[in-house]
Parts: sequence; C-alpha cells; structure tokens
Amino acid sequence: MARTTQKESIQDTPTRFAETTPPPYPSSDHSFTLQTVMEMQKTLGQLTQTVTTLTEESKKCGDIIDKISHKVYAAEKVVVVVGIILGTLGSAAIYFLVEIWKTVSPLIQLKLSH
Repeated sequence: MARTTQKESIQDTPTRFAETTPPPYPSSDHSFTLQTVMEMQKTLGQLTQTVTTLTEESKKCGDIIDKISHKVYAAEKVVVVVGIILGTLGSAAIYFLVEIWKTVSPLIQLKLSH
C-alpha cells in the first residue's frame, strides 16, 4: 500500500512545462496609482495650509496673552502703590486722632471735675 501512494505522487508531477509565457497582468495601467498620488498630494497641501494657519493663529494668541500679562502686571503695581498711599494716610489719620485725644481728654476731665 505504501508503494502505491509513492507511485501516484510521482505520476502527479508534470512531465512537461508550459511552452508559452503567461499573459501580462492588467497592472500596466498606472492611472489609478497616479490618481491616488494626486489625491494624496491635494490632501497634504490642505494639511500644510491648515498647519500654517494654526501656527499664525497661535502666534496671535501668544501676543494677546502677552498684552494681558502686561496689564495684569501694571494692575498689581497700581494696587501696591494705592495700598501704600492709603496705609500712609490711614496711619497719619490715626496719629492725628491720638494727638487730638491727648489734647482733648484733659479738658474733658477738667469740665467733669467742676
């Protein structure tokens, strides 16, 4: 039985090869490839333009943020200066009220004694 399968496998192999060349595949037409490349180029151009636009807009946003930063810095300095001025005026007012009280309090005590 083993010999029969060996003979069958030997007989299944072709004894002659084809004498003609196989027909060419229909891939010689490159229009689909060209169309695909052109579409990719178009899409790449759109992406490049979009990236350029986003870059310009981010620069504008950066300028706006810088302006806001400068305004906040100026506002901080104004608050500090106003705080110093109000603190000085408040301290002076308290000092004068204490001096006035020192002067007036003995007079009030004299009136109450009489």
